[in-house]
Amino acid sequence: MTPPVDTPIGRLGLSICYDVRFAELSLWNRKKGAQILSFPSAFTLNTGLAHWETLLRARAIETQCYVVAAAQTGAHNPKRQSYGHAMVVDPWGAVVAQCSERVDMCFAEIDLSYVASLREMQPVFTHRRADLYTLHVNEKTDSEDLKFATFPIPAAHIFYSTTHTFAFVNLKPVTDGHVLISPKRVTQHLTDLSDEETADLFIVAKKVQKMLETHHNVQASTICVQDGKEAGQTVPHVHIHILARRTGDFGDNEIYQKLASHDKEPERKPRSSEQMAEEAEIYRKLM
Repeated sequence: MTPPVDTPIGRLGLSICYDVRFAELSLWNRKKGAQILSFPSAFTLNTGLAHWETLLRARAIETQCYVVAAAQTGAHNPKRQSYGHAMVVDPWGAVVAQCSERVDMCFAEIDLSYVASLREMQPVFTHRRADLYTLHVNEKTDSEDLKFATFPIPAAHIFYSTTHTFAFVNLKPVTDGHVLISPKRVTQHLTDLSDEETADLFIVAKKVQKMLETHHNVQASTICVQDGKEAGQTVPHVHIHILARRTGDFGDNEIYQKLASHDKEPERKPRSSEQMAEEAEIYRKLM
């Protein structure tokens, strides 16, 4: 999804017509910094009479944003008439400008200081209960150099990245198709993550698992979190191991012993940065 864009009148979240019925999109735009939401629309006469103003005012109130909604109007054929009534709603939910059903133009003042004062007076986004509910968005971001605990991970070794999570190739893989998924925030234990970070971490893990199984032509994977030193964690940063599995690849399924010791085995040499970047590029294209 496209985040809000900076304009001369403020940060604008872009949506269209039917999007106004889905509050999650507007809430996501607000979380991304939107001060104004835009919904150019073509409501029918029936849905416009029943829902148009109510929906626009609801989106304005719940996000504390201005809502600007251009609207198609007029009869197109005997079976189709658009409602019109282009409208501007302020972040308190008041309609501050509105057209009729005729072709028209209306004007409204956008006062960003009013947006800021309302959000300070009623800070509903800081009152949300992230421990009870959260909004998760499947959002891909550009890769950049990141930290795996204290270890630098260059962007060339990262093949998938979201707001909270990154997936990268392994320095000493124990099998062909062994990668790591980690939260961007450096923290040691899974229980230290917020619900939003946790959801994103495991959703990314599912996507990466599917990609690896397809690419390596396997039908099984091991997904493992070593949470703490006694569990075999050698890097104090939450991470998920994903390994593409083949029949008999670890004898009597000695995978967990291998994971606990793979980065300590002297015979297992670290790969070069070029080798890791080459593998990451393959996965990046597949993702």
